[in-house]
Amino acid sequence: MLGLPMHPSLSDQRFLAIRSLIVELAAGLDRTERHAAAGGVLEADPRWRLLAEAVERLTRPGHRVDDIQQLFSDAYEPGWRKDGGPRLAGSPNCCGQ
Repeated sequence: MLGLPMHPSLSDQRFLAIRSLIVELAAGLDRTERHAAAGGVLEADPRWRLLAEAVERLTRPGHRVDDIQQLFSDAYEPGWRKDGGPRLAGSPNCCGQ
């Protein structure tokens, strides 16, 4: 496989699964950029900036999943349930409703 030396700590199955996810991510980002190129507004979209930051954080060692989950999460507000919580479309009786 690619003429690279194999190491027993990374199985072929794990390598192929991760490689597949990375290729899928790259394809999704490329499609989004191509679609947005006509309008030129992608850089102004805060969600695009979040995705770019998340991809950058993937290169950092350590607790990637915690770091990226925090990036996409809202800050905790202690009184959030007082008004019944978030209104989730399609989820009747959810969150105190």
